[in-house]
Amino acid sequence: MPTYVVRARAETLIPGRRQRLAEQITEAHQRVTGAPRAFVQVVVEDLRGRDHFVDGRAAASGSVWVHGHVPAGWDEPTLAALAKGVREAVVATTGVVEDLVWVYLSEIPPERMIEATVPAVP
Repeated sequence: MPTYVVRARAETLIPGRRQRLAEQITEAHQRVTGAPRAFVQVVVEDLRGRDHFVDGRAAASGSVWVHGHVPAGWDEPTLAALAKGVREAVVATTGVVEDLVWVYLSEIPPERMIEATVPAVP
């Protein structure tokens, strides 16, 4: 199951935006990969300003960091489109400028996943 962990300050991801962001990231994932929406989970975590640093200094207010854990096997153009789609979802939902959005995708081999007590590979 692809999992996207979104970290930002609470004022950037106010409650109404969280649900919308989860929907937008899910839509981007489905659109780019063709995977069913039900396979996507999004976790939102709050950061305090003193918990996020860039260049050794507190990150700019409004910064959003997304780490997507996705199944291995997609080609580079698909991964690039997915990263771009997730970034666009963050920008559209939060109004944050692209320069303050970081998206990282990590591929996980299916044999290293267990989802709902079922291994992804028999």
